[in-house]
Amino acid sequence: MYFLKTKSKYGLFLLVFFLFLFYLFSEDFLNTEEDNRSVNLNLINFAKDLKVPKTSSQNIDDKGGTILLIFWTTFFGAKPRLKDGHPRKWPFYYVGKRCPIKCELTTEQHRISQASGIVFHARDFSLDDLPPRKFRSIPWILQSHENPVYTPVLRNRDAMSKFNYYVSYRLDSDFPSPEFVKPRLDRPMPFENKTRLVLAVYSNCEGLRTHYMGELRKHIKIDFYGSCLRTHKFLKRTSDSNDTKLLTLLRTYKFTLVFPNADCDYYVTEKMYNALSSGTVPIWLGTDKIDEILKWGNLKQSVIKVKDFREPKALADHLHFLAKNKQEYNKYLRWKYEGFQFPPEYYNSAIGQWWEGLPVYCRVCMRIAKDPKGHHGLPTETCGDTGSERLAKLIP
Repeated sequence: MYFLKTKSKYGLFLLVFFLFLFYLFSEDFLNTEEDNRSVNLNLINFAKDLKVPKTSSQNIDDKGGTILLIFWTTFFGAKPRLKDGHPRKWPFYYVGKRCPIKCELTTEQHRISQASGIVFHARDFSLDDLPPRKFRSIPWILQSHENPVYTPVLRNRDAMSKFNYYVSYRLDSDFPSPEFVKPRLDRPMPFENKTRLVLAVYSNCEGLRTHYMGELRKHIKIDFYGSCLRTHKFLKRTSDSNDTKLLTLLRTYKFTLVFPNADCDYYVTEKMYNALSSGTVPIWLGTDKIDEILKWGNLKQSVIKVKDFREPKALADHLHFLAKNKQEYNKYLRWKYEGFQFPPEYYNSAIGQWWEGLPVYCRVCMRIAKDPKGHHGLPTETCGDTGSERLAKLIP
């Protein structure tokens, strides 16, 4: 009996002891939880007071996550192909895998309410086919890789006033993207194996440009493969500027005529790319801005400019001299053997950004994320064609 009483007292003591511990630790726990709430609240208030500058990606997320660009027009009458692009393949409808922000290109006009910008191809633009007026609050982007002589919208003040950004061959545009992409460093055919003199491929026979070629051919042999002054079988035109057949043919010539269809500032086409990449020496008749485009490293010594010669015969005499002097001829190809040798400042230049930087439509998305307003209209453009007075003075 005594044992049972003692056991009961011991059990009661343990019960009281555990209740005391529970009370003690539960109080500490509640106080700790309250303290944690207080600390968390203080951190929240501190974070509200702390003004941290937002990054561009945060701004994009605030606007919905993805910059959506809608191609409103066709591209030379056809629906733009957006999914199989290449960052340096015309017409450059490509965002790339390295784009630091979410950027989507589409032709689906019904998604316009989600759009961050609307793209118009200049040659397909019409004032009769515009998005609803309420979508003027987002930037309208004009893309043109044709010069003003053949692109009426560029000369139309009313039309140009509607655009906020410009994607163009011009190095002074918002997004420079000329068809003249970075040439390849493929080793040229040896001097001795270039058995042909001058090549020309032209089918758009502008007056004085064609006349100049006709005068030049009186003093040096020129092989014409286009419909203008044709002497050889016509080369089928291809949309691929890297056409293997054409580049292979160019490699066998010492010189190639590169005469754009208009003498417009910064207008340099894929013909210059083809000539330089194949290892022939371009004979250039076009914008004086070629010096700005090719001023970097060894490229500034890579072309022969028609305007440096008083008449076609003087140019022909110089070509004959080079064709017989390997050392002098190869000076124009130093960049092929020694590399580009670009200085550091090249990479911040307009052409350096185009050749080395992110794809053009990635850069468009990045700009819109930072500045969704853009310009209040674009200036009109004009230029003289290659039948200008300057060219006329070079023809006897």
